[in-house]
Amino acid sequence: MAYAPTLNVSTDAAPCPRVEVLFNTFAAGTTAVDVYRLAGGREYLVRGAVKTAVAGALSRIDFEVPFGVPVQYRAEMFNSSGLSLGFTDTATTTVFVAETWVHNPLDPQGATIVAFRATAAREVKRPHEGDIVWPEGRTVGVVVSGQRRGVQDAVLDVIVDSIVQADKLQAMFGSYGTRTTPVICFRIGANDRVRLPRPFFAGILELSEQDQNYAIGTGEKIAYGMTGSEVSPPTPALVVPLLTRADLNAAFATRAALNSFFLTRLDANRAYQFAGSA
Repeated sequence: MAYAPTLNVSTDAAPCPRVEVLFNTFAAGTTAVDVYRLAGGREYLVRGAVKTAVAGALSRIDFEVPFGVPVQYRAEMFNSSGLSLGFTDTATTTVFVAETWVHNPLDPQGATIVAFRATAAREVKRPHEGDIVWPEGRTVGVVVSGQRRGVQDAVLDVIVDSIVQADKLQAMFGSYGTRTTPVICFRIGANDRVRLPRPFFAGILELSEQDQNYAIGTGEKIAYGMTGSEVSPPTPALVVPLLTRADLNAAFATRAALNSFFLTRLDANRAYQFAGSA
């Protein structure tokens, strides 16, 4: 089946490296789609592309695309009765970004660059559920096991170079007036030799800020001590849109001006240069 997406890679900091997954057409009768990303042997639904209503085309920005590994995208198409019409063809890309980026999956605008410290990820544990028992009359044990877990209690110590980065990292965990889920998406730099999944979603319940040279006035380096276990990301149906209708309304004086600027509704939905205008 055809209809493979076009993948447009951006590696700038506006707000962070990402991939636009653009479907220009779907099979006849398609009214909704699920978009999938496959990387590192794992498949995820793309955030904001779960049973998404479509009218012939779709554009979504993937802020969770990992770095330095082949990434594949495809979509499953559904008709108005919810029946699957099959999958589109697959498109593949690799995003080469040297730095490690972190963000809260529910707020990609707050993403920032960090550097792993020498203490980070030196030990990676993936424990197996179960026990060893010794039944009556047996001289050796018998394993009663469940499934293997994801990464547990990984040391994820990082360092940042500026107060701006430090404030962004703190904000990923909430503030006095803002609550959020303490799940952080680590997109490990393509050149970082760290044996963690890509991407790595870590549940982190404590963040320890450790001054390096800020207090003595010679710089703004701040280190963070944290330990996290691999968790599922927030449901991919939850998303904070990069571009909103309010942004477009703020960027154009009138509705007529907006309509004359774009040839199609898809063009308007992809006008990410106006994100944040509101």
